[in-house]
Amino acid sequence: MNLVYTIDNNFVPQLAANIQSVKQNNPNIHLNFYILSMGLSKANVNNLTDFFSDELCDVIIIDISDFKDRIAFEFDTTGWNEIVLARLLLDNYLPNKIERVIYLDADTICRSSLRGLWQADLDGKTIAMAPEPTADRNRRTSLGIGSYPYCNAGVVLFNLKKWRDNDMEKGILNFCKQNKEKLFANDQDALNVYLKDDIKVMSISYNYSNIFDYYPFEYLNKLMPNFCSKIAFEHARANPAIVHFLGEDRPWRAGNTHRFSSDYFYYLRQTPWSEAPIEYGWEQYYKAWGLFNTITSPFPSARYKAITSLIPLFMKVRAKKRRQDESR
Repeated sequence: MNLVYTIDNNFVPQLAANIQSVKQNNPNIHLNFYILSMGLSKANVNNLTDFFSDELCDVIIIDISDFKDRIAFEFDTTGWNEIVLARLLLDNYLPNKIERVIYLDADTICRSSLRGLWQADLDGKTIAMAPEPTADRNRRTSLGIGSYPYCNAGVVLFNLKKWRDNDMEKGILNFCKQNKEKLFANDQDALNVYLKDDIKVMSISYNYSNIFDYYPFEYLNKLMPNFCSKIAFEHARANPAIVHFLGEDRPWRAGNTHRFSSDYFYYLRQTPWSEAPIEYGWEQYYKAWGLFNTITSPFPSARYKAITSLIPLFMKVRAKKRRQDESR
């Protein structure tokens, strides 16, 4: 099984927790972890390779410091880390022998076997992703995908052979260059639009985020009809295979009460990063967040309108902080 991540030095503890979770939930399977990295310290490189490598696990760290040069055009990712764009360059960095790979954001945790995802029939499609039903008809229409489902790119199964054979990288990078002002979610938007006829929609169990806790099935199904069945929704909610700590709701921040925080710390404690520091300064934010969720829980439509209006503000704040961090 081949898995790939894009990572910088700031997210190594999260990556370590993820790798440990994948290993523990997928025993007796040979696992190849390809880590597309930028700016990793020597200590982190050594710890990742020494701790996780064994007879059933290979850790391959690939430097991608030149990924901006390979993109070859300016792209403002606003509040997102620019390294997210590197998942469009898998053809550049992964060995040609790899024909299928699972991409995982480092802020995900595996809770059960990934064999079903790895062996999934793509029905001739190039990629598989799970739907993100909070992308309503207005947003999908603005992107030009209309009734097509919109999917989250935090977990992607790539048919890398088809990706290469059809020169998808060149096509999607050209699309990004021509439409970069319209792509609020950067490469995720690009994947959804450029490959709209070439995406196999997979179970939300493989990319379960907090939106499925905050909104009832009926409301999400109104935003994106038929994104999944109610039975599949309830099954995924009870026992998701992969949890994605999306947005600001992250267990490594002080005061966070994410439903699956304990899973993250369970796996992190088994790694050399068990003492990774918690991010303080979030306590008041999470108190306000908890109050907001309590008040709006009976009113999903009001909650949705409030959140969609606040997201651009959150992204501006995040972008400002990222610029400040880079200037230090």
